[in-house]
Amino acid sequence: TQLCFVLQAKPSSVQTQLQGALDKYLVNANARDLDLTVSADVTSQCFALYLPMLNEVAATFSSSYQACITTANEELANLTAEAQKDQAVYQQDVTGLCSAFTSCDDSAGNDTTKFFNCYATAAQGDVSVIYDIATNAASTANTLAEAIKATQDTEYQCTNTTESNYVRDTAATYDLLDTCLKNGVPTTSAAPVSVTTAGVLVTT
Repeated sequence: TQLCFVLQAKPSSVQTQLQGALDKYLVNANARDLDLTVSADVTSQCFALYLPMLNEVAATFSSSYQACITTANEELANLTAEAQKDQAVYQQDVTGLCSAFTSCDDSAGNDTTKFFNCYATAAQGDVSVIYDIATNAASTANTLAEAIKATQDTEYQCTNTTESNYVRDTAATYDLLDTCLKNGVPTTSAAPVSVTTAGVLVTT
């Protein structure tokens, strides 16, 4: 039985919520502070400068978020494959136990005494096998559960960090756009945006 823990990425819904909040922030900020004398040309230049940055931030968020999900799903797939190997071993051991008793049914025939003696012998020989199965199966179940939880915890931390980076980078870019609309297009590239991806800052 395969593990039903496939994780799904949801960057679009997060982006939509954050985008709406940030749009509202920008509108309110402009309503309060934007100099109405700013020309349409300056406005166009500001959006031409910072919209590509916003798009890059969004693209980085989407790819980074999906990378978190992909890594987690790959790890879960590996855990499933290893669990299925262990499962096959235990099933084979149990089949061996059953076949030992089944052989008694076949060999004893109508000899009741032989039947009971055969069962007694089979049971004595299988005690250690049954104990090993019980011990190892319980240990395997605990190890698998811990590995699944660790994978899910890592996936959560990864996506949570990615979302936090997206919020910060998007807000920083909107602030730059807001400043541009108020004060005009910067004459130098002194205000780049550092996009965070997988723990590495990439300056745009």
